[in-house]
Amino acid sequence: MAEYEVGYKKPPRHSQFKPGNRANPHGRRGKQKRRTEAEIVHDVMNGLVDFREGGKSKRMRRIELLIKSCGTAALKGDIGAAEALLKIRTQFDKHRAIEPVVVVLSKRDAAAA
Repeated sequence: MAEYEVGYKKPPRHSQFKPGNRANPHGRRGKQKRRTEAEIVHDVMNGLVDFREGGKSKRMRRIELLIKSCGTAALKGDIGAAEALLKIRTQFDKHRAIEPVVVVLSKRDAAAA
């Protein structure tokens, strides 16, 4: 075997990768997919926020705090807050949260599927 010359881009033999060794098994991190506006709004509105109520520190999701503050303002006579609260309610009635649905199939339906 000829003498191996160590230098630029030529590491010593003892520190080279051994045969069968994968240097980066998980590979390069791929591009992150772009988030839609709906996902951004969902993440922001469901984020936790700290606030003080009655001298006590509490944590609540932003959407809960928003609805609670609109309700309080509406009870104090703020017409705009009452209107916003009613709009939120009608939107919720139209677009309910997605919940899992359990479908029970009979043996005959399961055999057909």
